[in-house]
Amino acid sequence: MLQRILPVGPDVLEPPLYVRTGEGSESYDTYFGVFHAARWRRRTSVGELHVAVEVDGAADVEVIAVRRMSEKVVESARASAAGTVSIRLVELADTNVDSYYVRVRGARLVRGGWYAANAPLREVHLNACITTFNRQPYVTANVERLRRLSREVPSVTEAFRVTIVDNGRNLELPPGDGLPVRVVSNPNLGGAGGFARGLMHARNDGWTTHVLFMDDDVTMEVESVVRAIALFRYATDPRLCVHGAMISEETPWMQFEAGSHYAWRYTYPLRAVGREDDLRDRITVLADEPESHFEYTAWWFTAFPIAVGKDNPLPVFVRGDDVAFGLMHTGEHTITMKGVAVWHADFALKNGPMTLYYETRNMLLIETLVYDKHRWYHTAYRTLSFGFRNLFSLRYASLEYMLKGLDHYLEGPDFWRNVDHSAMHDEVRACPEEKVSSLPAELAALQVPTGIPKPIRLLGFIAAVPLVGGYILPKWTLRKRTTVAPINSRAIGLATRSTKLLHRHPRLDEGFVLERDAARFWADMRALRSSLMRLRREYPRLKHEYRTYYEEMVSDESWCRLFGVTESELKSSSAPTK
Repeated sequence: MLQRILPVGPDVLEPPLYVRTGEGSESYDTYFGVFHAARWRRRTSVGELHVAVEVDGAADVEVIAVRRMSEKVVESARASAAGTVSIRLVELADTNVDSYYVRVRGARLVRGGWYAANAPLREVHLNACITTFNRQPYVTANVERLRRLSREVPSVTEAFRVTIVDNGRNLELPPGDGLPVRVVSNPNLGGAGGFARGLMHARNDGWTTHVLFMDDDVTMEVESVVRAIALFRYATDPRLCVHGAMISEETPWMQFEAGSHYAWRYTYPLRAVGREDDLRDRITVLADEPESHFEYTAWWFTAFPIAVGKDNPLPVFVRGDDVAFGLMHTGEHTITMKGVAVWHADFALKNGPMTLYYETRNMLLIETLVYDKHRWYHTAYRTLSFGFRNLFSLRYASLEYMLKGLDHYLEGPDFWRNVDHSAMHDEVRACPEEKVSSLPAELAALQVPTGIPKPIRLLGFIAAVPLVGGYILPKWTLRKRTTVAPINSRAIGLATRSTKLLHRHPRLDEGFVLERDAARFWADMRALRSSLMRLRREYPRLKHEYRTYYEEMVSDESWCRLFGVTESELKSSSAPTK
């Protein structure tokens, strides 16, 4: 089996991603229903293609081929009663079709699938590593989905198992059958520590050929596992890696990201591919497009051959472990595939001073290790750009936590050798400012202004520079009422003449309020200057020291010391779960 054709079940978040219904018909020209023939043809050895469809009554089953959005029924069959219809198509290599999909008239689809007649190139044993910290409802639900998948799809049963690294040391899974699940208790070393532990167990278990890294706070479409295993089995490149797209939980038809580029010379280097694509759109799901060249892929769903991930992740706790791993190992070999996806909460609710601490510290470490041409002034430019945006938008805590991250990087390898990651995380997440929470009724009633033209917003941004963010304006010129901005916006133009600024979520009654503090602004300006002068002095030495330290930093010995186990203890505990 290459992939299934799925009817809409009771726990489906967005039915239009599975089937389009009409009068007496069901059409599977959808994100989860389409067979992306061109990508399977380019990246795999799949030969003769078959489709099988089970219906609940008499029906006409059609297979439609799509090329450059021109559609044609290429095969059809009649089911005289409830049962399964099998249709042989063509040798995939002999076609120039972009996509195929199935349409059923007169009955309902019970289940279906796309199959290859030829044998796979390799045996695949996929080990899903889920790192969790106090996310029991998500993890329990996903494990139950995976158990059900293992019972429903026999070809998955012998090829798939799960390792859950429990950083909270409190996970209790209900009993179940059909899927081997191992729970490994771990100190709270963040996502990086959990994935490192899972990867090291997988390397030592004598069973795993491929590893899937998956976050604990996603809602899985377990069909992603079926397609990933099939891609690995038939991949012509044994180094092929598979990334699952992230779909927004709040807007469950909108793609948030499907792989990323990393533009290290720019103010914000993380560049998502496919941001805000509408996955209900027929052109989006039926048209072929060349595979993107990714620099990295996020670990809500990234699967790779264990031989490709030859090093352990960097011990950065969170934010950037996936970036470094992609840049160094998996990114260039990675593809996406329609129907390989998870749903994830809106990242706008997670951003704040804590994330800026980790991003500043960790991205600078990554750029030091990866890019030969990276210099101190690239970081200085980014820090100044982000720093002034934060100060001008009243986000003092964001600037202060950026500088904290920069200063910890400047301490060199000794910081990483001696830091207590869990204690440091507790310290930085304790920041009470810029923290998203439920808004009281009087603030929830305030809405983000709409219809402000982009040129007007740009003028506000430009005016903030000569006005020094409004800090040189007389107090009487500043607004006394609370102004409102989107939660994911700096809103510098609004902030320049505001004493209070509410950042709120566009769909949820959540957000936070910022207040102007001139004394804090000038103190932060001095701290920014001091940190950048130190960066200029010490960067050349630190670049050499960090590159020398890298092998020690990601070594099994170093990670085992953080886990509190010996290397022999880890190896002896890695035998496959029966």
